[in-house]
Amino acid sequence: MMFNIIHPSKKAAYNLLQFNCRVVTFSKCYLSESLYSKYTDNEKNKILQVINNSDMDTLSRYDISKVKLKKIAEYRTNNGQIQTLSDIEYVEGFSEKSAKKLFTSILNGSCNEKNTSSKIKGQILHPNLSHNLVKDCQNVLSVYVTVNSVCWTLVNKNNYEVVEWQYFGIDYPEGKRFQITDILNLAWRITQQLPTADIYVMKAEATTLRAAGSDPNNPKVLAVNLQKAQMVSMIVALINARSHQQSIDDEKDDTLQQKVYFLRPTLPYRLYGTLVGNERVSTEQTVTMLLRELRERSPKNLHAYVPEELQEMFRSQNDLQKDMLGHCLLLSLTFMDLCIYKNQERVAKLSKREDK
Repeated sequence: MMFNIIHPSKKAAYNLLQFNCRVVTFSKCYLSESLYSKYTDNEKNKILQVINNSDMDTLSRYDISKVKLKKIAEYRTNNGQIQTLSDIEYVEGFSEKSAKKLFTSILNGSCNEKNTSSKIKGQILHPNLSHNLVKDCQNVLSVYVTVNSVCWTLVNKNNYEVVEWQYFGIDYPEGKRFQITDILNLAWRITQQLPTADIYVMKAEATTLRAAGSDPNNPKVLAVNLQKAQMVSMIVALINARSHQQSIDDEKDDTLQQKVYFLRPTLPYRLYGTLVGNERVSTEQTVTMLLRELRERSPKNLHAYVPEELQEMFRSQNDLQKDMLGHCLLLSLTFMDLCIYKNQERVAKLSKREDK
């Protein structure tokens, strides 16, 4: 009688191999069905190209941890390129959830936006700006509202050129307080003059009507702040309504799409040095010096271009108008640099100032 005797250590290894084979087969089938049905062929090719051809520094800009990044490097060294999306399961540490996060960030483009928000403390923009909207937009309109004026700056995204820069003064009848219908009529007239754009930007307003300083409940100040809040709300509503009507006319989705985005108000002041402590100073001198640098086009959109006729318009205004136009321009440039072009030099400059 003959017996087949298997050494205990070999038997354990054999059982473990059987177990691992069963797990891999099951996992691969599961991931294959999920990932292949989620992405188009072009998207799959783009993901694989980035994973296989990017160096580790480039790949680190996407939504991936340092540990998983190292595991991908080891896999590529030992096994060559990843052939299909489902092969990501063979890279140690990847689950379906972590794989999808990486794939989505690759399809959405470089993580410069993620780096921007992580380097600058607090929320930059509300609501969040989608990658597709940034990619597809042609122009951006910044609107700066005060009690006595409304200014706007229209920027062509493709060549970073300021194509319109306007000041609209608000005259109050002496001894008369504006009623809600007066403010609506005024907001309507202003909105009719605003050029259309793919993205509208305003500075985020305070969530309280109370004034800063030693007398926060001053009735006159509260009344002024209320009127401004009403004006801003109506302009935002009218801009969105106009854009919504255009979508309906074009037979697109009739769901209201938010067109107005709100930038944190202190960012332009911090970036361009027009905020001393908690006090805002005039922008006239800052903008006058800045315009000298914006007379030439930048091939890589590293800075804006402001045509001479618009610069001459700015120089012809009185001090108050220059200050308001200046705030509007700085709001526009800050948004373009941080949210559209992801200018890392501006991000670094701003993060350093916030750390001081």
